[in-house]
Amino acid sequence: DVTSIRMDVADIRGNLESLGQRVSNAETKIGRLGGRMDDHKARLVKVKDELAHQTRYAGELWDRVQDLENRSRRNNIRVIGVPEGVEGNGLSGPTLLLSILWECLPLGEMDSIEVERAHRTLGPRPPPDQHPRPIITRLLRFQDRERILRLAREAGELYWWGGKIMIFPDMSRELAAQRKLFTPARHRCMELWIRYALQYPAVLRVTVNGRQQKFEDPEEAIRELNRIPDQNRREEDPQPQRKSRRRMEGDPEER
Repeated sequence: DVTSIRMDVADIRGNLESLGQRVSNAETKIGRLGGRMDDHKARLVKVKDELAHQTRYAGELWDRVQDLENRSRRNNIRVIGVPEGVEGNGLSGPTLLLSILWECLPLGEMDSIEVERAHRTLGPRPPPDQHPRPIITRLLRFQDRERILRLAREAGELYWWGGKIMIFPDMSRELAAQRKLFTPARHRCMELWIRYALQYPAVLRVTVNGRQQKFEDPEEAIRELNRIPDQNRREEDPQPQRKSRRRMEGDPEER
């Protein structure tokens, strides 16, 4: 029995030594994996920083592209509502556009407007039951563009060939969507009789009690405007205020 016990103890010692060796090997491997994990963590942090930098840089490039695109359109106007098929008999392009402007706007006899290009937006001609394609016009001078937009705002509704037409500044879809987000804030300004201007590219400037405020966030703008009670209307002559309201509804654009 003693001999058997000694043999069992020897076997246990051998197994313990083997197990200890395996544990030591496992610890060595775990240590190596821990080092690699630390290395991977450092690389991951570096990749995250690089991704954040690239994302920020891509955003800056996108903003520059948008700015360049919209500045390239700063002499353009968009005429909406001109029926399809009115072109013909030498009346197309710049000639058609000038004819519309002279008939719809109170331009003076000495006003000289030069049109570089005028064409409908690209795309197939729509069916008669759909809206006609807008006419994109590039004017030679920026001042002419501003005068046309101002006269269109002051005139209110414009009609040509029995149909209603509208004249807007030309801009990219992204900027138009960004400016459209300020529509609730603009309506609130008109309810409160507050002077406002939608500045380029999309900054709402309001004047409250002689103080000017600028908002780049539409939600912040409507939140701040909702805090102003209706009785805080500007004390001005009613007639100038009505005229001011018509002017404000045209979204004056300042650069």
